[in-house]
Amino acid sequence: MDTRERFLQTLRFGMPDRIPYYELGLWHSTVERWYGEGLPEEVPQDRVFDFLGFDRLWEDVGVNFGMLPPFKERVIREGGGRKVILDSDGIEKEILTQGSETSMPHFIRFPVKTREDFEAIKQRYDPDTKWRCPRWWSDRVRCWKERDYPLKIGGFGFFWTLRKWMGFERTLTLFYDDPALIHEMLDFLADFYVRSMEKALQETDIDWAYISEDMAFKTASMISPAMFREFLMPAYRKVTDTLHKYGVEIIFVDSDGNVNELIPLWLEAGVNGILPLEVQAGMDPVALRRRYGRDLLIMGGIDKKALARGRSAIEEEVVSKIPYLIEKGGYIPMVDHTVPPDVPFENYLYYRELIRKIAEG
Repeated sequence: MDTRERFLQTLRFGMPDRIPYYELGLWHSTVERWYGEGLPEEVPQDRVFDFLGFDRLWEDVGVNFGMLPPFKERVIREGGGRKVILDSDGIEKEILTQGSETSMPHFIRFPVKTREDFEAIKQRYDPDTKWRCPRWWSDRVRCWKERDYPLKIGGFGFFWTLRKWMGFERTLTLFYDDPALIHEMLDFLADFYVRSMEKALQETDIDWAYISEDMAFKTASMISPAMFREFLMPAYRKVTDTLHKYGVEIIFVDSDGNVNELIPLWLEAGVNGILPLEVQAGMDPVALRRRYGRDLLIMGGIDKKALARGRSAIEEEVVSKIPYLIEKGGYIPMVDHTVPPDVPFENYLYYRELIRKIAEG
């Protein structure tokens, strides 16, 4: 069974030969640590999973759902171990000159402050811009017809994009201060996403879709379920209806935090998968499988902190979840985010070996 068949059989509750071996990713500093703990230095950062015997990861069709043209990145000022930059999304922010991977930026200014700013930034979201689909598109389409790995479409989100336009606080207050503008923004994004993805959907057989959101805190959603239903549900339905029209039945949302109150709404909106299930935020893949049965697909849900604590914690985490979830189907085990640098290489190898033994008997 090839990787594509294995992926689809798993997420269709079929009969795969085994579960796919995947991970969301590794911090750069994690791999640097591992080079000193037994990972051969000749293994490049982007080939670690190949070295560990993982399945070939899915490929994205490469539709650009962002701004075209992007803002020109530049350094505004620098000093004292920090620099203020304007990034490609038009966000002015302060970052560390070293170690920025392990710290959050300090956001200073966002590109959309007024309706006039929104009208201006819309010009960067023309679905017919030449480079929405990547170069050599026809060659890629021909190659994909012979592929043995999953093909996805992703890189877009609704709440995600509002935050990038206006910042977190301004986004939340605008739901109250100017709900009509929020509706207008979400309608615009939904139409833009649908038009931008249609060429890829028409010319390829995409296996799954990936929506980026990150719209929950440690204990609850960043907006109420009522607000999601009023504002986001119609936008989601436009996109998921289009994906379903072209046969894409596996649609995941990526959101950190505690998304328990959002899952029923996502299911109603046409989404049927959730990742990465952040354990520290109270997400429990076993409880979700028992509650939602085959209505919900799951990736993730393995506590990254357990991997840092040692073999006993790893064994407890893996054995308490993965055998049950594999038996029920519709599940791909992964750490509940990218693997951080406090995880020793030896611990990670032990974690993956436990999964392999369970999956292969």
